[in-house]
Amino acid sequence: MMDVFGVLLSLGTVAALLMLIGYSVDTDILLTTRLLKRKGELNDKIRDAMKTGMTMTLTTLAALIALFIVSSGTVMSFIRIDIIRDISVVLIFGLFADIVNTWMTNVGILRWYIEKGAAKEKRAEKPSKRRHST
Repeated sequence: MMDVFGVLLSLGTVAALLMLIGYSVDTDILLTTRLLKRKGELNDKIRDAMKTGMTMTLTTLAALIALFIVSSGTVMSFIRIDIIRDISVVLIFGLFADIVNTWMTNVGILRWYIEKGAAKEKRAEKPSKRRHST
């Protein structure tokens, strides 16, 4: 991916990759705590978590796109800063990948886990019917 977009692997891009790891862990923690710790219906909890997470991600993406435009020299009053442009490119593509990973893949896994736990609880609550021999 790095070579396709003209981004060299440097200290700045490694820092951007480390930022992505931290951001991804943060969104996974947000999703997991919202689904497992809060009360309410599962779909409502998913919707609330997704609303918060997407607001957070889209705000960050807007700031990164502005950073890319300014650092790439397209705005006449700013000079081109390659390292900042490379960092913003890595973070932009990484955040799009994080959206897919967290809000599509992990939601499905957590939904399965929660529904599986709810099914086990229902089976445990059901009193077993024993036949009495007469």
